[in-house]
Amino acid sequence: MNKCIKVSIKNCKELDYKVMSEKLRNIQYLTCKASNKAMQMYYMWENQKIDIKNKTGEYPNDKELFGKTYRNVVEGEMKTIMNTINTSNVGQTNAIIMKKWNTDKKEVLSYQKSLPNFKLNMPIYIKNKSFSIVKGTSGYEIICSIFNKSQDLKRLTFIIDKLDGNKKATLNKIIDLTYKQGAGQIIKDRKGKWYFIISFGFENKKRELDINRILGIDVGITNLLTMQIWDCNLKEWDRLAWNSCMVDGRELMHYRQKIEARRKSLLKNSKISEKNTGKAGHGISKRIQAIDVVRNKEKNFRDTFNHKYSRYAVDFAIRNNCGIIQMENLAKFTEEVKEKMLKNWSYYDLQSKIKYKAEEQGIKVNFIKPSYTSKRCSLCGAIDDRNRDCKNNQSKFQCVVCDHKEHADINAAKNIALPDIEELIESQIG
Repeated sequence: MNKCIKVSIKNCKELDYKVMSEKLRNIQYLTCKASNKAMQMYYMWENQKIDIKNKTGEYPNDKELFGKTYRNVVEGEMKTIMNTINTSNVGQTNAIIMKKWNTDKKEVLSYQKSLPNFKLNMPIYIKNKSFSIVKGTSGYEIICSIFNKSQDLKRLTFIIDKLDGNKKATLNKIIDLTYKQGAGQIIKDRKGKWYFIISFGFENKKRELDINRILGIDVGITNLLTMQIWDCNLKEWDRLAWNSCMVDGRELMHYRQKIEARRKSLLKNSKISEKNTGKAGHGISKRIQAIDVVRNKEKNFRDTFNHKYSRYAVDFAIRNNCGIIQMENLAKFTEEVKEKMLKNWSYYDLQSKIKYKAEEQGIKVNFIKPSYTSKRCSLCGAIDDRNRDCKNNQSKFQCVVCDHKEHADINAAKNIALPDIEELIESQIG
């Protein structure tokens, strides 16, 4: 399992903060320039390979043409641009760019996506062997090889700002090798503050959870999370208390409505001359500062909210000895139901947090197709649009075949919890 930790850079031992910032901004510029050049080279070479294949019937061998892999050709060009930067970090940057190209290549070549480009605020990539974490006299420090041998100053020692207990514990485990240190990134926020992001790895905790007990999680608006458990051995659902298996979504809904109203008001005001407000003459950047504040508040709330309830869902699975969690694939779900609130809020982020927290505990996570899970009767299996009257009462589910009545979200969660739900639905709809 790989994770990362972000720490704030308070100062630098070798340089004052202003000079350090200037040097890091210059590295960002060179990294951006070299990264865009590398992406263009990978794109051009791929097109050349296709042309050669069309003419000769086979792809060219880059080692025969260049005497080395094309990745090394690109890296040589990047080193020319990033001529003051530690070569290991240039290689790390090239690895990131190449991975991005390989991920997007198919869509770029088929004109479904533009060629990726990089901006000046992109991270500075640091190879794992190019930095070390120590506990110095001023607290935690990161000794980082930034520049190459041609420069008088090769390393910078970053003094880390105050840390909470969790971050201290994580850094201590990296220092004592309990966690394996990965690559790093140096980034700058909108206010000009610099941060160091450290990736690290560790083995998943192995828990003896029952893979025959499946927790189905239905994500919604009125009820954020609705959870039901299917026991494959007993062939039945657990009887669960409402207050434990359902998470009310009204807190989220009210906050979203409040933020949306505030944002619309600020956007409207930012387009109007502010002579009557006393703020005229400060330019557009001043007028939209309040919008940025609202955006950051929403982001922070979303992150805290999703962490809280993803932890609740995983703890619920552990308490009930569930070795598997199943959820709907929301990428398809949002396209089908067209729920504005569901699309705007980061439910993908909530699901991803549930996923990685579950996998840390050794819980397997499956994503299923969302089709018909809300219209299928969990008792008799009948699928019918009339089972739910969404216009008059979204929470009501009543089967038109067997007359089974249940809360609609609980019924959906029960369907999601079934191990073979996709096959069952496929067989029923033909």
